[in-house]
Amino acid sequence: MRTAALPARTAAMLILAGSALARPSLGRAEAPPPPPPPVSTPILAPDSRAEGHGADRRATPLQLFATAEEAWASGDAETLASLVDTTQVRIGLKPGSTPTAAMTRSAAAFLFQDQLRLVRTQSFQVTRVSVGNASATATARWWGDWGAREGTRKLTVTLSAVPLGGRWYLREVRVKG
Repeated sequence: MRTAALPARTAAMLILAGSALARPSLGRAEAPPPPPPPVSTPILAPDSRAEGHGADRRATPLQLFATAEEAWASGDAETLASLVDTTQVRIGLKPGSTPTAAMTRSAAAFLFQDQLRLVRTQSFQVTRVSVGNASATATARWWGDWGAREGTRKLTVTLSAVPLGGRWYLREVRVKG
């Protein structure tokens, strides 16, 4: 008879277990925790510094253009040169001139420095940004004092960028009168 007792005992255990599961617990069950809030990252980290320190200044087109804006306004040719794609960059900083190809970062820094040293930049502001899948363009206004002969001028600067290897680089910089 022992064989008949096992199924009855097993059945009783299942009934008790089932009733315990079906019975609402007395306030002990907790709802799952809410999902964490989304992380928001500023477009340009306020502490971005030289390459390898702080946020990557070329991770998005907006970061690239914001860094270029900051560097141009402060006359920092080295930082501007660090933002270019040296395989195909063309730089034209004199209104109406044909852009010059720069094959190295040193050449790009020279082109930026050569023009920026002649001008006391009063303001440089990116006013429009257009971003596509394979390119981005920014338009900026550059106010500067070129000295007695030229005086104060307001110029338009076009910055074109492309993504390469997960980062964005300036492909062309052109100044128009």
